[in-house]
Amino acid sequence: MTSQLMMVLPSLLRAGAENQVVDLANRIDPARYGVHLFTFEPQLDQLARIDASRVRHLHAVRRTRCDLTPVRRLAQAIDAEQIDVVHCTLQISLLVGWLASRLSRRRPRLVVAIHTTINRNAKAEWQDRLLYQWLMRQCEQIVFVCDAQRAYWEAKYPFIRKLAVTVHNGIDVGRFEPLAARQAGAELRRLHGIADDALVVAHIAAFRPEKAHALVLDALEQVLRQLPGLVLLCAGDGPLRAAVTEQARQRGLAAHIRFLGNLPDVRPVLGGADFALLPSVAVETFSLAMLESLALEVPMIASDLGGAREAVLDGETGLIVPPRDVAALVKAMLTLGQDAALRRRMGQRGRALVLERYSVDIMVAKTEAAIAASQV
Repeated sequence: MTSQLMMVLPSLLRAGAENQVVDLANRIDPARYGVHLFTFEPQLDQLARIDASRVRHLHAVRRTRCDLTPVRRLAQAIDAEQIDVVHCTLQISLLVGWLASRLSRRRPRLVVAIHTTINRNAKAEWQDRLLYQWLMRQCEQIVFVCDAQRAYWEAKYPFIRKLAVTVHNGIDVGRFEPLAARQAGAELRRLHGIADDALVVAHIAAFRPEKAHALVLDALEQVLRQLPGLVLLCAGDGPLRAAVTEQARQRGLAAHIRFLGNLPDVRPVLGGADFALLPSVAVETFSLAMLESLALEVPMIASDLGGAREAVLDGETGLIVPPRDVAALVKAMLTLGQDAALRRRMGQRGRALVLERYSVDIMVAKTEAAIAASQV
């Protein structure tokens, strides 16, 4: 018998959690679940990605923080579609999903997927303590996207241990073919005047404080003394982009950096790179950019945050460095920059690891198992 699943997500922005939910909704077995997707913020950037033949999308925009229209609409849909399980991604979705489930006649089971580890600010921390932890106690399953994140939350709120399950983020590895990406990367190099034999490093991240662009400039300045031909590709946009661009100009680094802006497809960037950076100083949980880099046989240098060590196996698929440690980042960049054979070995091992553990099919299977467990 087919169960009815309602997935709740704030928006369809092009971001990590949103990408994962769209992938899940499109791929969950239709023989087991009728899938509905409910959003309540205005951004619908990924609407075209939803497979309308498999997923019914419902959208009710929250006009103000206290607007209960989405809650009422979701409650009506729960009853009309005879929803058995409400799967909420991010804490705000849990609030909307819980309120709607209480308002509905059907009272479906609740599952929540948490994508954060350490909160960005005190406000978010107090929201967890005063509100969201109590809503999480109403759930049948609490899904975490890596083991390190799960351990952090279990230590913080011990009640979670009996409800927790890890479902690692996964990617569609078939979209990340190294040969095709290298060909696209060669074209990107030509487009931006980068020599075929130049050493290229990719940093794919929004220009926000936690993504550590200023730290990367500090490291680049030192690395260039030994690797003067290195070029840094910065893909992304954000509030600090203009400031970082100006800092690079003032420090004489502009000739070694290409600011590419937001790109709909980062595969050419990774395909044109010899290795990639994830030097974040906060927030990271289990990065999709990290998995995409490894899937394309591009080794990664990552800060020791969140679940980075679960994919960037230090010395095997990349190198782990302490957050905010410029000297360690410089050393890691020189280690990879000066050893092409090491980069090749790490790249091959990285792709094998993603195929083995972090594919979208594995993520879907584990999500289906968590949903099924919530119905027992």
